[in-house]
Amino acid sequence: MEFYDLNIQLEDLEELDEVIEMAKRLGYSGIGLIEKYANLDRFNKIREKAKKTGDLRIIPGIEVGAEGVRELKRAISKAKKHSNFIIVSGGEYKINRAASEDSRVSIISHPEYKRSDSGVDHVIAKFASDNGVAIEINFHEILETFRKIRSFVLSHMRLNVELAQKYGARVVINSGARGKWDMRDPRELAAIGQILGMNLEDSMNSVSEIPKSIVR
Repeated sequence: MEFYDLNIQLEDLEELDEVIEMAKRLGYSGIGLIEKYANLDRFNKIREKAKKTGDLRIIPGIEVGAEGVRELKRAISKAKKHSNFIIVSGGEYKINRAASEDSRVSIISHPEYKRSDSGVDHVIAKFASDNGVAIEINFHEILETFRKIRSFVLSHMRLNVELAQKYGARVVINSGARGKWDMRDPRELAAIGQILGMNLEDSMNSVSEIPKSIVR
């Protein structure tokens, strides 16, 4: 079985080689190294490194965010010139929905971020299914959330999993790592899926077959 973690955003690019070695030790077949559109110089360095990593596949991606739908569409169009792997930084409902309607988007990242609800409803889940946009469970968000509200974040993620499964949208579980010590064994990430109500097969697919299909 091949495993993929498609959302690693390095705070220090000097750690790139160590992250690659850690990914190999953890048993990954590929990792997504993500940069914001404003950091194209760093993105290009990652893209060059991706050509020289041997058995481990590096997938350079661009994360885009926006305050409005038009701004988001423009940002996606610009990012598309550099990468076919585009992640939208979710949270705002209108951004979550616009991302779910756009087949150029690979993943909606943390759609429940800083919300009092899950950020996904049946409309977004259906659009995501129709357009091949995956809904992300981001482990880093769980770690960074204050303990008092962590249960609310987990409940929102659980609802998003339920909606995705009901309407046939894909779910991916990523570490959201900022460095090598944030990375997790793929089976640990899959266990999060089970905590959120996924069965064993679906949770394993969320770190294997589904991200593999996105890469493909």
